[in-house]
Amino acid sequence: MVLDEKVSEKIAKAISDGNFKQALKLITPPLKEDPTNVSLLLDHGFVSTNLNKFAEAEESYTKVTELLPDSASGYAGLGFTYRIQGKNGDAVKVFLKGIEISPDNAMIHYELGETFFDMDQYENALKAYYKAIQFGGAENEAETLHRIAQVHLGMEEPDKALEIAQNVLKKDPGYLSIYNIMGVAAYMKESWKDAMKYFEKYLKAVPDDEAALSIMEEIKENLK
Repeated sequence: MVLDEKVSEKIAKAISDGNFKQALKLITPPLKEDPTNVSLLLDHGFVSTNLNKFAEAEESYTKVTELLPDSASGYAGLGFTYRIQGKNGDAVKVFLKGIEISPDNAMIHYELGETFFDMDQYENALKAYYKAIQFGGAENEAETLHRIAQVHLGMEEPDKALEIAQNVLKKDPGYLSIYNIMGVAAYMKESWKDAMKYFEKYLKAVPDDEAALSIMEEIKENLK
């Protein structure tokens, strides 16, 4: 069955607007009529995940992988749904399957990196993030480098984190959230003045970050 174009447009707009309950209402009737419509299943999986209806999302994405076993889209969605539930082992398996099918899929490499990061598997996370940069181009490079810098903080390598962060600012001077990474790195090095400078820049962009504000108070004590 070919989905009515107007219905398809309404679904797309509801998803774009973040109106997931409305999107689900729009998706459900045509999906009941055509339960093998891959486009609807993907939308249903995405919307269900955003509504925390994880069992329904898993069912839709799994059905996509069965209908189109050579398409990475179902694996990407299913892996993400597993990851945000903390089912990291399942997420890794699914993402690796997606990469096997689509080895140049930057999004799946990035999500695999996120999963390894959540698992504190830092070396594996770095490999996945750099693959995401390799295949993703410049569009999301600053965001991915931000995560790479966070990995180096987790590995207790503040100098490397600072190096990566400086690279982010060269590519995107307006990426102010990176100053949080720089502040933490300087804090780890006990470079209190630098840490203060970085956190002040970060807090101009994100003034309500309680963790950063708390560290700032500690830095002030160390500067007395």
